[in-house]
Amino acid sequence: MDGMEVKQENNQVRKSATISRKTRTTYALILIPIGIAINVIGGIIAGQLKLPFFMDSIGTIVIAAITGPLIGGITGIMTNVVLGLMHGDVLGMAFGLANLASGVIIGFMAKYGWFKNWIHVALATVFVTLANSFIAAPIVVFLYGGVSGAGVDLVVAGFLAAGQDIFSSAFLARLPINLVDKGIAVIIAFLILKKLPDTMKNLIPPRKAKK
Repeated sequence: MDGMEVKQENNQVRKSATISRKTRTTYALILIPIGIAINVIGGIIAGQLKLPFFMDSIGTIVIAAITGPLIGGITGIMTNVVLGLMHGDVLGMAFGLANLASGVIIGFMAKYGWFKNWIHVALATVFVTLANSFIAAPIVVFLYGGVSGAGVDLVVAGFLAAGQDIFSSAFLARLPINLVDKGIAVIIAFLILKKLPDTMKNLIPPRKAKK
């Protein structure tokens, strides 16, 4: 009888864990379109105002901080798919790789407890800035000849005028731009995460215990 009770209790625990995973997945999937919408609105604003910033990764970083690298990465890459379809710019979808990197980096940092203080925020900003600049620079050079039609092109032109080659100009121009752009996004994500209830902070799947 005791064995049966233990078995029933174990089944209930497994059932509760399954429900928890389902709930977590449901919340995460709901957050994807919300993150995409935030990114798209930010990107449109930046484009219309010809700002030297992109503003298309705030949603990605916020969602990644809450849900982890998988959902954050999906949010990032799908953002650029949506923006590409909206503007009829299929080539622009390639920048989704940079947005994907933002989601993966922040997601893993949050998952492993490296997104809990301002030192982590600073490190996250540096990592995301470098990743985005390294990924976006060759994309804009190979697909657009170095000029993508964004506000950052003015900075690229400045480096070209100073004697830098097109690759260096595309990369160097994006370092300060991304530092500010991604820094703002990371700070917003951090502040939102701190204000969320614990139930919302637990959307990141737990790590498997080592045997």
